Amino acid sequence: MDKHKQEKSEIVTPEYYSGRVPACGVFCGGCPVYVRDKKPCPGAGINKIRCENCKTFHLCCQSRGIVHCYECRTFPCSKFKGFAKRWLKYGQDFIENQKLLKEVGEQAFLNYFNNKLDDSK
Repeated sequence: MDKHKQEKSEIVTPEYYSGRVPACGVFCGGCPVYVRDKKPCPGAGINKIRCENCKTFHLCCQSRGIVHCYECRTFPCSKFKGFAKRWLKYGQDFIENQKLLKEVGEQAFLNYFNNKLDDSK
């Protein structure tokens, strides 16, 4: 695949999202699976089968008695760093997302990303 086409296919146009923020700290409105045309994910608040069975982050956090990865004493672990690096191409920096979650909480986190959508109009 030509490099220009590959880069273009990874661009995600975020949409408004007001549901639960999953353990990994993704803003679901900027997730390529959430915004796709065919069979989009309804977001972490509704798609509990996918998110709450996530061994990499949700179940890991649950086993430690925490909600988000930033709460872990080993944050960011090697699994998280690798995952975060792969997501940079979609325009989200999960390490920065976790820092924002820690600083402002879930609702302000969602407001931050949703307000960016309003500002881009």
